[in-house]
Amino acid sequence: MKFNHLLAFLLTLIAILVLASGLVAKYAGIVIFSSDCTSYSVLLFPDENKVDAEVGKGNLVKLRVINAGSYSDNYEVSLEGPDWTVIKPTSFSLKPEQAKILFLYVSPDFEAEGKYDIVVNVKSKCVSASQSVEVSVLKE
Repeated sequence: MKFNHLLAFLLTLIAILVLASGLVAKYAGIVIFSSDCTSYSVLLFPDENKVDAEVGKGNLVKLRVINAGSYSDNYEVSLEGPDWTVIKPTSFSLKPEQAKILFLYVSPDFEAEGKYDIVVNVKSKCVSASQSVEVSVLKE
């Protein structure tokens, strides 16, 4: 066999092996690492959608999180709103059909006045839910 033919054969063989290994890795990744999120679900319900709060006084709003999916899941909680709002806990796990109470603490500072939309977000790897709570800040 001539050197050029041998070189062409080896390069073709290497290309086939590289292509084959890439396909195997791709399909192995899909089988091993893919997550089917169709059986995951989360629900989020606030006790109140509208809250009156006074400057300098705290107010507590409860939100119920329910794992409505078929599998246990881990959740992260975030909050969109002014710096005088706090949500606890910020992470937790739930088994299927299990519920958890989140506590939204609202304590408007002296500059606050008017209406504020506070958004609570609950997110896992597969699902998320958001709820808005309208806070009306009253000054005495």
